[in-house]
Order: sequence, then structure tokens, then C-alpha cells
Amino acid sequence: MRTARLLAPAALLVATIVGCGTVPNDPGGPNGRLFAAAGVIEGTVVYQGPRPCSSNGHIVGNAILLVFDRRNPPPPAGLAVVPANFADVLGDVLFANEPRYTGSDLYCPPAHGFTETITASAPFAVSPLAGASYEIEAFFDTTGDFLPTFKFRQLPEQGDVGGGDIDTVDALKAINVGNPDYQPHFLPVDVGVAETATPDVSLDGTIPIYDIPSSGYVVQNVTVSIGEVLPTTRPYFYAEGITTALSPDDSMLTPTVAEESDVVAPDTPPGTAEIDPNYMPILTIPQDLQALSPPGLSQNGANLFEQALPHLKLVFGVPDPSGGPSSGAAPNSVPVNELSCATGGACPESTNPGQDNPFHFQLQQGGSSEGAFDVFQNAVFDSASQAWVPLQIAEGNKVPMLWPVVILSKLVDDDLVGGQPDPEHTNDPSSITPQGSAGQPVVIMQGITLLESNAAAGALGAQPDTLYNTAGASLISNSLFDTTTGLPTVFPQDHLMVALRPSVICFSHLFDDPPAADQRGVLVTPFSQGEVAEAPLSSSNLGPIVPPDLLSNADPTRFQVTNLVSSIEYGCLPKGRYAINVVYPDGQAWTVPNETGACSGSEGTTDFTNLTCTLQPRPVLYSQGNRAVVEVVGATNPANCQGPNPPAGPPNQGAVAFGSPAPGVPPDCLPTQ
Repeated sequence: MRTARLLAPAALLVATIVGCGTVPNDPGGPNGRLFAAAGVIEGTVVYQGPRPCSSNGHIVGNAILLVFDRRNPPPPAGLAVVPANFADVLGDVLFANEPRYTGSDLYCPPAHGFTETITASAPFAVSPLAGASYEIEAFFDTTGDFLPTFKFRQLPEQGDVGGGDIDTVDALKAINVGNPDYQPHFLPVDVGVAETATPDVSLDGTIPIYDIPSSGYVVQNVTVSIGEVLPTTRPYFYAEGITTALSPDDSMLTPTVAEESDVVAPDTPPGTAEIDPNYMPILTIPQDLQALSPPGLSQNGANLFEQALPHLKLVFGVPDPSGGPSSGAAPNSVPVNELSCATGGACPESTNPGQDNPFHFQLQQGGSSEGAFDVFQNAVFDSASQAWVPLQIAEGNKVPMLWPVVILSKLVDDDLVGGQPDPEHTNDPSSITPQGSAGQPVVIMQGITLLESNAAAGALGAQPDTLYNTAGASLISNSLFDTTTGLPTVFPQDHLMVALRPSVICFSHLFDDPPAADQRGVLVTPFSQGEVAEAPLSSSNLGPIVPPDLLSNADPTRFQVTNLVSSIEYGCLPKGRYAINVVYPDGQAWTVPNETGACSGSEGTTDFTNLTCTLQPRPVLYSQGNRAVVEVVGATNPANCQGPNPPAGPPNQGAVAFGSPAPGVPPDCLPTQ
């Protein structure tokens, strides 16, 4: 049983000195303590898994503990980019009694036939922590390449052993073991004394405010269990912008690659403020995007509806050197030769072969996800029926919600004085910093993952990846989900086609101090109504763009958004550059652009000619860099995005109808400082 106690001042001083991060000086005058009161979590890491690797007499890898505020957990449940704090337990400490190989090369017992499961444990402590309710996610880094400051090295990968402070009884139920849809139930770790006022609403439900007493606060006897060997690689990808064309009879929707993140831009995408071809977005979306109202289930209507939506194609891995320059690439395109470099081998000659290679992408190394995304239907466990229920997207209409999910997240604006875009990126040359801090709202755009046309055992024929075919596959008995076993069918796909919704969710209160009473976001879309997607389109045949019951439906087969969204407003989308994130239910994820493709901090700027960094040379993977963004650009209609927003109210009631000017960007989506 976990316990809590107040922290004596002397113990607090020791704890804060050894903890990660910094603690502000106590302003209490000459007789005050050196450090302000803070919280500490103490407990035991329990490992059950394969024997660890070793080299030079030391265990390779450490147990990594990531502590997240439950008000904003990490994806897929929330939006947190970094933990509130983290700690590690050295492999030599965790496996104090495990034999170690003394040679200089790497020795891994499982590769030599020692496949038994062992148990090991060690104490841990995490501090300082502010008063809050936390969850602890953890993994054992089997390769020893965890780096907390780099996106491409800060999350678990294939072969790592995952876990956390979880409900182990729930995780070990037969119906959950081996189910790719299962997400562990992380137990709350409450640091501080709960206030008696009405609990606030956060992204993880209703959570009280916690205060740290003046003497500090320690939570003891917390058990972090690590025991799930991750079978799949991270969802590495490079991105392409897509245009779509309808056949004359609306029966066929044909996608075409327009822009690619692995080559220099052949032209300037519409509306962008960029002037450097190495920063050109692969896709632009007007902030007054006019979508259609969803039709019924006809193929023609579905195709007509989908054509009005922006599309991305995410190709698994990195460009293969055997393919040469990408199809349709401009004459000045960089060579597509990243596979060797990404996996730790030779990099292009132009990057100086003598440089250290920091990349350890797990590509073409075997396992269920070799060279592919694992695509499967999302499901929730119904406690009443003790069965898994497959989910549709929030809008319903028989479109299954598929993993991995694709989310676009706004990057910080790089503005000149006066708020005008800086096309030279003087203030943020790396252009990879996510927006989200006090006064800087988190803004996301949700994608709809589509099923590859041939994934449904040929039942739909060789058709492009479309909403209609994805919905049709879900209607084929057991094609996506086996209701008997509660297991989804997993389809390996070498790419993801993604349709982007004509809306964003703006979270303006995640970082309020004191915390806001409701930290959920506001869903923003330019128009409440559009022409119904039926041929011929008619301004006299209008329907809602956002389902009227989006925030009130009780359908257990539709994904519920009320944990993320508190209200709906109508207004233009906030302009800016958006990163692309792909996330699995176990938390494995990949984001572009990232540090493999852009230099930052002390590394200097990116030398795109030589694919290296100007101050601290190291290789650069062009496909993972600054072109791999979607940009929301200015309005296509000058009358839009000018006026104030209408008062918030029920969806589609007195809002912005088809043909009316779209209001300006709502305040919830705009920085205040």
C-alpha cells in the first residue's frame, strides 16, 4: 500500500539536491529555507522480462521513469510533449546480481538462447514535484540510447520493456493480454493535500487541486512494474502532400503526390509565406477551409465529400537508396539515400563520413512491423458486457477509427516585430518547437486514418485509400474486428493515407496558474453548414459540418470527444506551421519535423547543401526536416477571417452558415503573450 507523509526540512533539502531539474529559492527572508517546499515520489521498480545486454562489465540500458501531470497526460490520452519530471534507475543498480559480459562488444543473452524471464527490483525517487495528481509511465531502455532532449531518442522502441505504475491485475486479464488496443490503466499518484473545492475538469477527467504543505510531501511505496516487451518499432515515416481528383461520375477518387518532404520543393505551395525551398510545406490549408456536409453511405457522395478535405500520405521509414530520386522530383532534389544513414550506417558522402552517426532507426530488422505501419481498429472495453467494442470515428457514419492516429500540432510562430511571418526563420532556425506554454495555446488538427484499399482481403477490390472503402471494410463481417476474441485484425501497410478534418482544437488553459477549472479545449471550424455532398451540389441543400450531437451522443460505438472538447466555436483556423504526429495506443510515436532533419541549439543552423550542422557537424536526414510540415495559410476569400466571433452556443445554432463570411480566429486559439 502506498503511503504519504509530510517531508521534514532536512530531508527535503537532500531530496531536491539529488532530484532532476531545479527548485526556486525560498523568498522567505534570511531565516527561510534554501529551497521551497516540494513533493517527492519514492518506491520500487520491479522488472520482469528478458535478461539485459551487457558490455565492458556493465549492464546496457537503464529504467526510465516519466512522471506526467494527469491533467495533461501524454498521447494518446493527452497532449503532453515532455513529462513534469523524470528519473532513471541505472541498469547496474536494477540488475545488481545479473552476470555482466566483460568484453568490449555487446552480449545479449536472448540472442544466445537464454530466453527465460527474470525478476529484478531497485528503489527509486523522483523530485522535486509540485502539488498535483501524477501518473508514472516507464520502460527499460534495452539499447541504452535514451536521450531526454531529442524527440527521436526519448521514447521506447522495439525490444524495450514497457510499464509504469499500472493496474497489473487489469493488465493481466486474459481478454487484455496481447490485445493491441489495450491501454494500461495508470494509477494516480497524488502529491500534496487535496483542496476541498469542487474538482476541476482536465483531459483525464475530474481531478482536485493539490497543495504542498510548508514542510513538503512524500509519497512512498509506489510500485512501478516493467514487463511488456514492445514488439513493434516506432512508426517512422516521411510525409507527402496529396491532391485528389474525382472521376466524371464521382465513382473514383484518385490521389496524386504533389509535394514530398524528402526532396527540395519543386514549386511554391499556394499561400505559403516561405521563401526558402528547404522550408516549403508539403501541404497548405486555407484558414477558411470550406468543407461539405457529410452525405449518406453512397460511394459517389462519400467521394465528393472527401475530395473537399486536405490529404496527407505518410510513407513508412525513410527513402530507400535503391529507389534514386523520388518520382516527380525537381531537378535540384537531394538524392534519396537515407536508409543506411538512418539505421546507423554510412551517410551520404556530402555529410563527411567521419562524423558520428547518432541515428538508430529500427528499420528492416524483422518483427511484425517490418517495413510497415500496423493498422487496426480502435476499441474500448465495455465493463457491463465484459467485451471489447470496436469504435467509429467521432462523426460516426460507419467510418472505423483506426490506429495509428495522426495528429497535427502547431509549432511556435517565428515572427518579426509587428507579428508578421519571418520567412527566414531568424528566431527559430530549426522550426521544430511545439507551441504550448503559459499564454501559448496548444493547437491540434485531427486526421482520419484510412485503410489501404487492398487490406480488407480484396473484398473491396483495387481501389484507392478512401473514406468510402474504409467504411465499407468495417461493414464486412470480421474483416477489421473479431467480436468473438475481442481482437482487431492487424493490417501491415507501407503507408498511411490521412484525411484532415476542417477544424482544430485549441487548448488555451493547460498551463494556467492557478489551474483553470476546465482545461479542455474548444473545437473551432470556419463554418457551421455546408452543401450536402450529393451530386449536384446545391446551395439550397445544406447540412451541418460538425455533427449536432458531437458533444452529447451516447453511442458506445462512436469515439467520445468530451474528454478533449468542452465547446464548439465558429471561426477561421489559426495560421502557422504544424508538425505531423503518428501515435499508437502503447504510446510509441514519431513526429516530423524532428532533430534528425534539423539542427538546433549549439549545433548551429542546418547546412542543406552538405546535409550537416554548421557548428557541431553531424548528419541530417532531409526527409525528417523542415519541409515535413503542413501550413495553415491565409483565407481564400478576403471577406473571411475579419470580423469577431459569434457567441459560443449549441452546435450549428445561429452560427456561420454556408455563404456567410467566416469570423476571425477565436481568442482561445491565439497567443496572449
